[in-house]
This record gives sequence, C-alpha cells and structure tokens, in this order.
Amino acid sequence: TFADLPKGYTRVQAICDWIYNNILYQSGSSDSTTTARDILVNRAGVCRDFAHLGIAICRALNIPARFVFGYMPFYEAQPDFHAIFEVYLENQWVLFDATRMGPIDQFVRIGTGLDAKDVPFATVYGEIELISMSPLIERV
Repeated sequence: TFADLPKGYTRVQAICDWIYNNILYQSGSSDSTTTARDILVNRAGVCRDFAHLGIAICRALNIPARFVFGYMPFYEAQPDFHAIFEVYLENQWVLFDATRMGPIDQFVRIGTGLDAKDVPFATVYGEIELISMSPLIERV
C-alpha cells in the first residue's frame, strides 16, 4: 500500500505511477460531476480526473494536496489547457502530473484551488465549439 512507502516525494510519485498505470486517459469519459470514486470504478478519465484522484489519495494519507490548472506543451499533442496537482512536501509545494503528457517544468500555472471548482477556466451555458487557441506566454 502507499502508506507502507517512505513519506514524501517517493510516496506521491508512487501514487502518480499507480494512476498512470491503472487509469485510462480517455477524452469524453467524464464531466464536471465525475468524482474520484467514479474514476476508480470506471478506470478512465481526463487530466482533471487524474488530478482529482491524486488529490483524493494524498488527502486520505494526510498529505496536503491541491488542484492546479494551467497550460501545457504536450509531448504528442498540440499545447492545451491542462490540470495537475501539487502537494506540500518539506515546506514547499511540488507539482505532480499523473498523466505524464508533457514536461512538468514547462507547465504554466493559471490557477490553484482545492479542486477544479475553485479554478474554472470558463463558465459556459449551451453548446460551444473551440475554433482556435492562441495563448501568449511571457516569462517575467
């Protein structure tokens, strides 16, 4: 079990590894009402779900964790919005991405919260279609 592993980074990385190896990344498999329990049962989700599941497991082990929303240059797909999580280890917050979809050191944070409800990137009523996305990112 995760509780049997050394505390700290090793334990959280093992949680990410388990999620990566046991949950299928599948677009359209969930929505904003999907819970961490749903992800465990269905074994499929998107980045938001991977982050929520990581947060839930960490919190169950008394590891402070929070949701992070941002922009990611992916390894195999076009850059896009992305959700990951971070945990408080040794007096600092450390980012983790159980999807392994892109270089975490190039992740651009847009918002942080307890879960996705705290950092919505849009409020939408009705049908929409993304036509294009042209983010401008500048290092400050």
